[in-house]
Amino acid sequence: MIFGKSCACAPSAEIAKVARKARARTGRCITLSPERSIIRLLGGSVSRIAIANPIGLSRPTTLGISMRPTIAELEAFVWTARLGSVQAAARHLFLAQPTVSLRLKSLQDELGVKVFERSGAAFKLSPEGEQLFGHAISIIEELGRMRERAGSTGALHGTVKVGMPETFAVACLPRILKDLASLYPLLRLELSVATSSRLEDELREHRLDLAFLVRPSDGAAIRLVELGRQEAAWVAASSLGLGPIVRPADLQDCQILTNPPPSAMHRQITDWFSAADVKPRRLDFCTGQMVIAHLVQEGVAAAFLPVKLMEASLAGGRVVKLRSVPDFQHASLCAGHRVGGGTAEIGAVIAAAQRVLEQVPFLLPAAGAASHSATG
Repeated sequence: MIFGKSCACAPSAEIAKVARKARARTGRCITLSPERSIIRLLGGSVSRIAIANPIGLSRPTTLGISMRPTIAELEAFVWTARLGSVQAAARHLFLAQPTVSLRLKSLQDELGVKVFERSGAAFKLSPEGEQLFGHAISIIEELGRMRERAGSTGALHGTVKVGMPETFAVACLPRILKDLASLYPLLRLELSVATSSRLEDELREHRLDLAFLVRPSDGAAIRLVELGRQEAAWVAASSLGLGPIVRPADLQDCQILTNPPPSAMHRQITDWFSAADVKPRRLDFCTGQMVIAHLVQEGVAAAFLPVKLMEASLAGGRVVKLRSVPDFQHASLCAGHRVGGGTAEIGAVIAAAQRVLEQVPFLLPAAGAASHSATG
């Protein structure tokens, strides 16, 4: 994300003017921290975006001494931290790598602290950098909101690293990509398809910017937007002669396929059996839900899968949907990003997913009857 030149920096002359006016009113020499200078010039309030400086990250600026980070330097810092390398940040910002390196060096010189530590080829935030990261995100997010209010969302560009479960990708991704391409032609997605538990780990480790998650954990580090609930059920080839109702004891000796732990699918299956004090004797693991679905069709095993994934097989009669006793609770499908890591680009992807989910019968109705939960 690159902001316009009018917001790209805090010019010395403008900061000097602010300081001179304050001095004329108070008769005192005024010092302005970099964050306060930037927000003052943008016409905003410091309290509005929670700028704080509890550990003295930024040194005060006295009149005539230029020591203030620019928005461009903060963007270089944020995207290097998010993507883990200067090269990746440069690609995202459509800049040359030396330009990003120079901005990072200027930022460190101006703040008087080291914001990154090297870990091999990757960049890792230093303790001071961790503290600065939240402040920098606040400034950039506020600028994004200002730009949206000004009606310039069509200028969104750069790359968003997005992860999603396999079933969601198959059902919704084509329409999401078309929606985004029509509204934001300069916005690019780097896609990762995996189980929700794996995607959640990648989100926490800054390898993803946004993830669509099924039955996410309650971790405080991730901000979740609930999109709805998705039906899943026990399914098996009709040739196996199971059902129409199945209890844990009915499936104890049946071969069952599931995603490996700690996936949501594995947790739901093991919890269901454990509640009845039954242990399945043939529980095998497979990372791909599409592969599991194919093996179910071929009569190899039973599985607990999203009903949407098995729609065609169920309609053709090769596979049957089994009613579970006891029943499963619905599991939510959410969009998640790291707390403090929201951007206008991430918001645009979430909004596109919400629009597509209104058109595609992927989720249960909002007031639908309780049945089965989702896996991912």
